[in-house]
Amino acid sequence: MAVFVSLDGIVVEVLDVFSSFNGDSEFFLCKRLKDKSQFVMERSQFEEMFQLQSSRLTTQEKLQLFTSVFAGRYDVYAKNFINEQGKIQYFPSYDYGWKQLPPEKRSFQTLTNSVLKSHFRGEAAIGIFPMHLDDSCYFLVLDLDEGDWKEAGLTIRRIARERQMEAHLEISRSGYGLHIWFFFEEAILSRKARLFGKKLLELAMQESMQLSFDSFDGMFPNQDVLPKGGFDNLISLPFQGEAYHQGRTVFVDEHFQPYEDQWRYLQEIQRISTAKVALLIQEELGKQELDKELKVVLSNMIQLEKSSVTSKALFFLKNMASFSNPEFYSRLKLE
Repeated sequence: MAVFVSLDGIVVEVLDVFSSFNGDSEFFLCKRLKDKSQFVMERSQFEEMFQLQSSRLTTQEKLQLFTSVFAGRYDVYAKNFINEQGKIQYFPSYDYGWKQLPPEKRSFQTLTNSVLKSHFRGEAAIGIFPMHLDDSCYFLVLDLDEGDWKEAGLTIRRIARERQMEAHLEISRSGYGLHIWFFFEEAILSRKARLFGKKLLELAMQESMQLSFDSFDGMFPNQDVLPKGGFDNLISLPFQGEAYHQGRTVFVDEHFQPYEDQWRYLQEIQRISTAKVALLIQEELGKQELDKELKVVLSNMIQLEKSSVTSKALFFLKNMASFSNPEFYSRLKLE
């Protein structure tokens, strides 16, 4: 975790961050490095008293920090190009002449510091493949695009925070969507990461039935197992120079304003333990007992007033009365 220092020279390490019962406040569990004693302090009070010990980083330190946070595959990466329709597309970083070779003989350019620097300067836009060769990953990303992306993003973040986990919101390159990043303390199987993401979505839908979540456009990794000789879907990396200076591909707060110091934000990234991942996957969706009669209108569909039932009851009724949405599950790649 990050190390902070107060104005009078007290050095502390932040061990954990947790929310109040109603989710309105955040508290830091801290340890004094001198005597190893621990204490809890509310976030706003902490930020008044302490500052990050080393928020000024050298270029090399920034590169090391970036690669430690976005820990996907570095033996290959995704390059971008603009197609005939003017849209950005990506392809694996094959070495020159790859089209003339069979797949098993193609080689790749690795993701080097030089490539990352060109990304930061805006000379290139690159993506990373989250799933490693052993089908594991260090992060999960939920992609929200247009529609109710802001409301859905904040709902997912609230659901995570209520369970003492942090969802990191990044404005997408278009400026009209979100990448919601969840970072893990250690590598976990992609299948578990995706079950974790699916449960978060279900919990968010259960709590906010006024939202359609039509903005949900997929998750990364986008499959449980890596196909032989293939890749999972790439996710574009943050801090792309051109977009960065326009307030995009940056991490934002609950008002969708970029954090003032993006590198400091990366230093303070909150990672999720495997125990918390397992706990969320096992969490049961709330069951709502209907304790009163409902007035419905029968036609070619069943209609009822949403205002007459709670969000949980409505979620229960929708699940009971409808078939699986094939488009939703195609985005999840779970069916």
